[in-house]
Amino acid sequence: MNRTHTLITILLATSIFGFNYVAAKISSIKIDPVDTAMLRVAFAALPACLILRVERKEWAHVLLYGVAFSFGLFLFFKGLKTGADAGISSVIMQAGSLFTAVAGIIFFKEKWNQFNILGCAIAMLGIYSISKIQGGGINLAGIAFVLASAFSWTFANLAVRHSRTKRPVAFVAWGSLVSALLLAATHLIDGAPLAAVLEKIDQRAWLAIAFQGYITTLVGYGLWTLLLSRNQLVLSAPSYLLVPAFALLFSHIILNETITIQKVLFSCIVVIGVTINSCAHQVGAWINLRKKSTILSQ
Repeated sequence: MNRTHTLITILLATSIFGFNYVAAKISSIKIDPVDTAMLRVAFAALPACLILRVERKEWAHVLLYGVAFSFGLFLFFKGLKTGADAGISSVIMQAGSLFTAVAGIIFFKEKWNQFNILGCAIAMLGIYSISKIQGGGINLAGIAFVLASAFSWTFANLAVRHSRTKRPVAFVAWGSLVSALLLAATHLIDGAPLAAVLEKIDQRAWLAIAFQGYITTLVGYGLWTLLLSRNQLVLSAPSYLLVPAFALLFSHIILNETITIQKVLFSCIVVIGVTINSCAHQVGAWINLRKKSTILSQ
């Protein structure tokens, strides 16, 4: 991907992901987390997987993606159901880029230096500080669920990165079908009749689920999958930093969520930490270049 295409992909994907937090919060108000996640991925899978196909060699990656995605979605909706704000949830989910970068270093031998450690430490300090804010849609249980969701999605990103798929939309659609089947099985084991669940869903919630299923999962994650499959995980991570800005803005406008100085300050700390981690390789290379130039000039 050239720079222009990469920039357009980043802006489209992150704005969709930002609004997705608002849609997720709306749909999680009346519906159980398992059912919300199941309906979302069902929308994403059908009818797309009836039209699109993935290569046979990608099926192992699709299965891993589907399993990780189902766990990630459930934990995310559980966090929102517990009471976490949509805007703050988007900040906590930034930990996913840290987990993904670490996974890239471990599994794909992507480079690591002291700035990665520094960035991770700063970001986690910001998340810890957010957890200490009293009220305002913030509670420890909600943050814990959202943080666990971010960790789960790391394995979905690993599946995408290792697959190097050339059909990102098809990959996401079939992965969503795997997620839908897993979540449907969970619902059958410990859930109310599906008809009773559907009766609770109003028009606003249906629109929110449809947005998550068709726009976020297919368009947003399709674009994100394309970005991941064409770039190193460490270099792709910075693109996700725009999501909290969009999410905080949309949640304030649509959900009337409050934006306090503490929230902005600690959110910026998280973003700064993620940015340092994401740019660690470039910073390290620049410092080494400066050292070499200094030695040569002496």
